[in-house]
Amino acid sequence: MKSFVNILSLGIALVAIISTPHLARAATLAVGGTGAVTEALMLIGPAFTKATGITLKVIPDLGTGGGIAATADGILGLAVAGRTLKEKEAAMGLKVVATFRTPFGLVTSRPGPDGLASKDIAAIYSADQATWPDGTPLRIILRPVGDSDTMVMGKLFPGLAEALETARLRPDLSVAANDQDNAAAAEKTDGSLVGITLTQIMTEKHNLRFVAIDGVLPSMASYQDGSYPYGKTLFMMVPTDVSAEATAFLSFLATPEGEAILNKVGILAIDE
Repeated sequence: MKSFVNILSLGIALVAIISTPHLARAATLAVGGTGAVTEALMLIGPAFTKATGITLKVIPDLGTGGGIAATADGILGLAVAGRTLKEKEAAMGLKVVATFRTPFGLVTSRPGPDGLASKDIAAIYSADQATWPDGTPLRIILRPVGDSDTMVMGKLFPGLAEALETARLRPDLSVAANDQDNAAAAEKTDGSLVGITLTQIMTEKHNLRFVAIDGVLPSMASYQDGSYPYGKTLFMMVPTDVSAEATAFLSFLATPEGEAILNKVGILAIDE
């Protein structure tokens, strides 16, 4: 798979790990980062352990910034981030070794089905009292200014970056601190509308429904065939001294088995 050429060039072969069974059985790889993939990583873990003997220890609640910092500090062997490295982070020796995509959309607690036109989304976020097509209140939940989902949403839909700034002036709107808070708030709020990744919805099993955008719902099929164009990039990062366990994990994801598991949890490797 082309997207894993940079992974395999790290110079630590997977066979070297599985040929030393005592090391493999005792080895653990700590991973973490953006909350959108916490459950996905946990679902990947058992198959990775079966293939290599290495335990995947998923550290929750770090977020992108926390995951990057923990990797730089040697606490994690690998981070999954919702954005690429900032200059100061790259200066600490961190590097992106793989990129992935997951469809990104808007979900609601309403029973649905509901749909929105992409050209109307910015107006909904900037309105003082937005409503659903049936006239019931539409309740927006925001993310922090520097959050990766905020940046993604601002780029995906025309005029939404400015609309999000306008929405922040409203004292009645709540702000979800992380991905898990975002989904939980959307689930308990009548008429909610939040931005979220497909992988989080697929793996966390919330009572939420995607809103069709321009008549199309996000799915792996609609994203791959181009009928649903909205997605978010996920970045896998390692320190300068990448561990054998981290390389084994990246190598496992490059196998047909690893790719199949990624697809089942709503993640697609990017060909480069």
